[in-house]
Amino acid sequence: MKRLYIIRHAKSSWAQPGSSDIDRSLNDRGNEQVKLLDAWMQRYDSKIERVICSPARRTQETLLGIRGNFSNASISFIDDLYNGEMDTYLFHLMEHKADRVVIIGHNPTCDELTRYLTSPSSPAAEKLMANHFGTGTIAVLDFDGTCWREIGKSSCQLVDLISPKELEQV
Repeated sequence: MKRLYIIRHAKSSWAQPGSSDIDRSLNDRGNEQVKLLDAWMQRYDSKIERVICSPARRTQETLLGIRGNFSNASISFIDDLYNGEMDTYLFHLMEHKADRVVIIGHNPTCDELTRYLTSPSSPAAEKLMANHFGTGTIAVLDFDGTCWREIGKSSCQLVDLISPKELEQV
């Protein structure tokens, strides 16, 4: 069984005059979200083998805040993920042989990818349909294929969908 974590970066500041969108950093709320995500990841899974991350500052800061949970994982910053569409994210996922992969990216792509991969019979499918894929949200998907190249529409079980707001209540 393969496991995929799709993580939308934590809350970021608005672009400052003279700076570009890719350079936006996490704001105070985003830094708090990262702490919650980090604690959740510590309890949930520490066997991450591969991380695929957008090169945007806010995705890198999100990764930095949770990286201790998978310090032995191979990490790639992939330019295509910054403005990438769902097919771009899938392409980069399919390149890997690791059983546990994290993608840290942006919306609307994180939301679209999760909805595309989720089987309607998934335990958390209704939760996905009823909620916005907000900043700092993590989708946990299980895939029963032998390699990521077999992944496709409705091929995964959405095991969980966690938002920082839910983590604040724990």
